Amino acid sequence: MQRSFSDRVLGGVCGGMAGYFHINAWLVRVAFVLLALVSGGAFVAAYLMLWWITPQQSAVLARRGVPIVFVLLILLGAALLWALNLTGRLVTSDGVSLYLPILAVGLAAIFFVRQFGGRTA
Repeated sequence: MQRSFSDRVLGGVCGGMAGYFHINAWLVRVAFVLLALVSGGAFVAAYLMLWWITPQQSAVLARRGVPIVFVLLILLGAALLWALNLTGRLVTSDGVSLYLPILAVGLAAIFFVRQFGGRTA
């Protein structure tokens, strides 16, 4: 999968995902917005991760995209994090929520993987 160059509103992630699955990009955008609103930020972090790791579509260079397995794993991780937060399992015995620190660690992990050449583009 690659971020769309022509069908983009923000980063081209939803346009690229829609192109990969051959569906309307606005359906993917609406789904991301709704999930971002109800998840308390988990799908915002997933979008940022996908924006960061997915290469931009290029008309000049034929580049390999991110394997769809990575995209699905990030979305599944965001959904799992959201579900764990809803059930109250991300709270320490002192009542401190671990939701935002886990989101921050996920974004940091993507940053370090990109910095050390783990990206296959």
